[in-house]
Amino acid sequence: MAPMIPLLTQLQFEEFLVKSGEVPKEVSKAVAVYFTASWCGACTRLDLEKIQAHNTTVVWYKCDIDVNKYTLGYCGLSKIPSFVFIKDGKFLGKFTSSDTDFVIEMIDDSF
Repeated sequence: MAPMIPLLTQLQFEEFLVKSGEVPKEVSKAVAVYFTASWCGACTRLDLEKIQAHNTTVVWYKCDIDVNKYTLGYCGLSKIPSFVFIKDGKFLGKFTSSDTDFVIEMIDDSF
């Protein structure tokens, strides 16, 4: 399983995931962004390995809100852990949850 790709800036988010409708050619077009922070207790409850292993076609980006302070709000979210699902440049869904099984259910519903 590939590690989550750091999402460091809003510009990176817009260029790869929103404006162009494309992600880099070496990855698929199903994208999930995981918003988290090192101090987030609820984030530690998630089984990220299980979530990522559930659908291996999804490319995962990890956005530390202490590094990239803008993108969470840009996506209309305010709490962590949160997720945004995008495919072919279109938002499929966004939500906040620290329940691993719920996140997997949302992956199934979205992709």
